[in-house]
Amino acid sequence: MAYTPKLITALHNKSFALLWSGQSISFFGLAIYSTTLPFLVFHADGGAIELGLTNTFFILPQIIFLLMSGVYVDRWPRRRVLIVCDIIRGGAVLGISLLIITDALVLTHIYILTALMGFISTFYRPAVRGIIPQIVRKDQLIAANSLRSISGQVSEMVGPVVGGALVAAIGLYIAYSINAVTFLLSALFISFVSIKTKDEKGINEPKLATSFWNDFKDGWNAIRERAWLGASILIGSLSNIGIASFDVIILPVYAETSYNGVQTYGWFLAAMAIGALLCATIIGRLERISYRGILYYVFMALSGVCVLLLSLRPVFLVSLFLLAVIGFSLTAFIIIWDSAVQELVDEHVLGRVTSFQMFGGLALLPIGYGLFGSFIENLGTVMAMGIAGVIIVLVSLLGLTNKRVRQLN
Repeated sequence: MAYTPKLITALHNKSFALLWSGQSISFFGLAIYSTTLPFLVFHADGGAIELGLTNTFFILPQIIFLLMSGVYVDRWPRRRVLIVCDIIRGGAVLGISLLIITDALVLTHIYILTALMGFISTFYRPAVRGIIPQIVRKDQLIAANSLRSISGQVSEMVGPVVGGALVAAIGLYIAYSINAVTFLLSALFISFVSIKTKDEKGINEPKLATSFWNDFKDGWNAIRERAWLGASILIGSLSNIGIASFDVIILPVYAETSYNGVQTYGWFLAAMAIGALLCATIIGRLERISYRGILYYVFMALSGVCVLLLSLRPVFLVSLFLLAVIGFSLTAFIIIWDSAVQELVDEHVLGRVTSFQMFGGLALLPIGYGLFGSFIENLGTVMAMGIAGVIIVLVSLLGLTNKRVRQLN
């Protein structure tokens, strides 16, 4: 308990408290959105292949625009980027809700929604990661990232259950209506955030005088100068084939075909969120983490082992436990990674570095989604899950063989 104050110190900063509050509300809506998206596809007469295609439409705009968006995130005021993104996302999901109500929804609308959400993410996620070091001290970065993870995981625990119950009792439209409100409330909270560590205009104004290509090269050079960063981006791209395919494609289909559909899927996500919440609470008590490179890949490998065990079709309660361990492991390596990057990469290139990292993580996902959609159709859900687990474990071991990664301390 001695470290508990470290977890809440960041909330003494009014700007971070506002950012965290707005994102906590948004996380709740996103939890409902993520839970109901597969069943929105099913509602429009889609299946596993269409679900894979839906997520491909989410990924493609990011692959196309990520390497460019990071430059502009480092040029523009990040607070303004977050507000505009939230307003656009709120309007988009509200439009889906209206299409459901009027019984006009088709798969094309879902593809357009996910493509738009993917495009917005190319600006939103680098801006979020970049704004945190501007409003909290370096010794508070682990606490700040852990708090964001905690609020996200609490939402993941509550949101899927609430979303499943709402869909079962009322319909999909209510879930997307709530989602729209949460995005708009998030924008309202963030509008009151002030950048106290540095002046936003001062940070971004000099960048306007340089060329796009020079700014792009500065971001690329920041990665080249840090061997551990480049290696982890490459390895993360490979591991994400298994991790994202399990999370996005395999798990909802597994819940639909082997259990009770949306409600069971909600419990699966809630179990992962409980594990993630426990992880964030523990790590958030720490000011620094030793052997970060090794821990990063150990936790990644542990998640792969649990996916493999899930493919053995354990009883329901054991499945929930394994999913909780997966949630713990994924959250651990995300917090370790985010805090390391925010601490060791210069603030003025953080948006570009984040964009490169996101691009690396997403570049192979369309192939992965297509492959695992096909695996499910032809080999079955359980076999697809086993393949995903093997990929995660093998790639994690590859990461541990990298000397630069092991030396990251």
